[in-house]
Amino acid sequence: MADTGKASMQVNIVSADRPIWSGQARSVTVPGTQGSMGIMPDHEPVLALLQEGNIRVQATDGGRQSFHVDSGFASFDSNKLTVAVDHYLEDAGQGQQS
Repeated sequence: MADTGKASMQVNIVSADRPIWSGQARSVTVPGTQGSMGIMPDHEPVLALLQEGNIRVQATDGGRQSFHVDSGFASFDSNKLTVAVDHYLEDAGQGQQS
C-alpha cells in the first residue's frame, strides 16, 4: 500500500476556455455524478463523469483550494489526474489559499 503521507500526484484542472489549477497534490475530491469521489496517489485508474459542484485540492505544500465547476470528467492513471470541465464558475472559497 502506498505511503500517501509523502506520495503525490500531478493534477491538471482545466475548463473549456482556460487552465484553472495545475500542480502536485496529496488528494483531490471531485463531484461525480454518482456522488463525491476522493482520489489519492496510487488510486486505481478511473474515468468519471462530473456534475456541478466543488473540486477540492489538498496540495503537497499543505495548501487547500476549492473550485466551483459544472459538468465535465475526471481521468486518473499513473498518478496523473486530469479534470476537464465545461465552465469554471468561481472559487468556492473553502480554505482557499493563493
